[in-house]
Amino acid sequence: MTARSSYPKGVAKREEILGVTLEIFGREGERNTTLRMVAKESRISLTGLMHYFESKDHLLTEVLRANDRAAEVRFRAPGGVHDPGEFLARALTVNAANAARVRLYVTLAAASTDPAHPAHTYFRERFALLRATIAEHLESEQRAGRASSGLDPHFTASALIAATDGIQLQWLSDPDIDMAEQVRRVWRKLTAAPGPSDADASRT
Repeated sequence: MTARSSYPKGVAKREEILGVTLEIFGREGERNTTLRMVAKESRISLTGLMHYFESKDHLLTEVLRANDRAAEVRFRAPGGVHDPGEFLARALTVNAANAARVRLYVTLAAASTDPAHPAHTYFRERFALLRATIAEHLESEQRAGRASSGLDPHFTASALIAATDGIQLQWLSDPDIDMAEQVRRVWRKLTAAPGPSDADASRT
């Protein structure tokens, strides 16, 4: 009975820790964000914090996972935006309001090239899910006659993800960039019906 009643408190504490971590990361940067600091501002012992997260790298990676879970709920919700290009554009609008999210994402994207880093698995799974979701949407649009039959859903999915990640990196250097509008324009270009020259080139 005690374990069952404490479970929601444990989930709530974990979510609180993730929120505190993002705040500290935004204020202190990756190098100066420490587990001890997170524990102090989360009002929990260091031992208690490590019960939830075994290392700083795991903790930072879980912050990204939590953001993705919230985004997926919005995407799957009835009445939500189900067009992938528009959904990602709106997600970047949210990110632009909190630069810490973008800095954390870009920082861990670079770190994830090391297979031993916890973010390596996160990014591999994230990219696979995004590619599949976008490709499935486009294939459905093709079957319904709303998208060109000449469109390559898998290439288009990869290209959209590349544009979304790339514009976030550029935005960190130039916050005047409208990330959402850039992604919308890329999406429109990628999904536009190919012209005669494009069709001819694809057959060569």
